Amino acid sequence: MPEDLLLARDRGDVLFIVGAGASYPAPSSLPDFGGLVADIYRKVDPTVAAAIETVSTVKDATWENVPGILSDAQRTELKFFCQREYDVVLGMLERRLDGDSSEESTMRRAAREVLARTTAPNPIHNALVHLGQRFGQTLLATTNFDRLLSEAAKSERVTATSFALGEIPNPSRRTDFGGILHIHGKLRWKSEKGSALLLTDQDFGDFYLRRHQITSFLYDAARIFHLVLVGYSANDSPVRYLLNAIAGDERHFNDLKPRYAFVGCEPSDARTPTEWRARGITPIPYDRANGHKALGDLLVRWADIVPGKRSRVSASAYLKELSLLDPESLDGTAGQSFLKYYVRRSTPSEQTDLAKLLSKNGCSPRWLALLNETIRETGKAH
Repeated sequence: MPEDLLLARDRGDVLFIVGAGASYPAPSSLPDFGGLVADIYRKVDPTVAAAIETVSTVKDATWENVPGILSDAQRTELKFFCQREYDVVLGMLERRLDGDSSEESTMRRAAREVLARTTAPNPIHNALVHLGQRFGQTLLATTNFDRLLSEAAKSERVTATSFALGEIPNPSRRTDFGGILHIHGKLRWKSEKGSALLLTDQDFGDFYLRRHQITSFLYDAARIFHLVLVGYSANDSPVRYLLNAIAGDERHFNDLKPRYAFVGCEPSDARTPTEWRARGITPIPYDRANGHKALGDLLVRWADIVPGKRSRVSASAYLKELSLLDPESLDGTAGQSFLKYYVRRSTPSEQTDLAKLLSKNGCSPRWLALLNETIRETGKAH
C-alpha cells in the first residue's frame, strides 16, 4: 500500500469510488455489469440468454456461429455483449422491446429485480464504511445502484445519508461534505425514494456529455481528493466513462491529486497493472484468486488500523507483534513499512509510547533506530 495514500486517508483527503466488484462476494453475491446484462436476458429474452451461456462456456463458440435461431437484432446484441459493450447492449435491448426509454421499460424493471434480490452487505462494504469516515461523516462515491453501503453503515452505526445524481452535493474541502454518493443512480429501498439508473449508452451520454452532471462532479473531486477505485475492471463500461472524464480534466489542470485503483489479476500478470498506469491511475495489484478474497482481506485489515477508537486495540496488538520480529525478515520488512506510516500519522505522545514499547527486553534495537530515523525525517518534512 502506498504510504502517501494511507496518510491522505487519515487527513480526510481520499474519496473511494466503489464499483460492482465490491458487491460480488457473498453474502451480497450481486453480478458485475456483464452478469447483470446476462441476468436481464434470462428474465426478458431466454433465447439470447441461452446464446450468451453458450459463447461464455463452449470453446470456439462465437456470436457469429452460436447455434439457435436469432434475429439480426438479437445477434447484433450478442455481438456487442461479446465485445463487453454492455451499456450499448442494454440500449439496443430496450429499444427492441419497448421502443423508447422509460423508467418502466421491460429492461429496467428486470434490472431492478436482479439488483434488489439481496440486502446483505459483505465485509468489503463494512470495511469501506470505516475507511470512508471523514470528520464524523461517511464519504463514499459509488457507481452501484444497490443500497448495500447504506446497509453496512447502518449495521456499523455510523452516519450516512445517501444521494443520487442531481441530489449529490458539490465536492468540497469542508468538513461537513459527506454522504454515500450514487453517481449513476440508486434503487428504491423501503421508505427511501430511488432515482433513474444509468444503464444504457444513451443514459451515460446524457449525464456525462450533455448534462455534464457527473463529469463536473469528477472534475472537482479529482482536484480535492485522491480518488481510489475499488471493484472495477479496466474494461468496465462505467469505468471507461469515469476515466475518460478524469483524463479530459487532466489536460487542462495540473493540480489533480494522484489516483489509485485496486486491481485484481494473476500474480504473474504485468499487463493489467500497465493498462491502469497508461490511464493515469496508480494500480494496487492483488491476487484475484478465490473470488477476489485478497481484496476483502486487505480492506478489512486497512480498516482495522486507521486512527480511531475502533482501531486502537488492533494497532497496538500489531505493534507488539512487530517489536518481537527481526526487522530484516520478510514479516519485518512489511512491519518497517507500517512503523513508518504509524509514526508519520501519530502524535508526539504516541511516539513516546511507541519508543517505550520498542525499548523493552527482547526487542531488536534496530526497531528503535528506525523509529528515531523516521521521527527525524518526519520533522524535516514539516
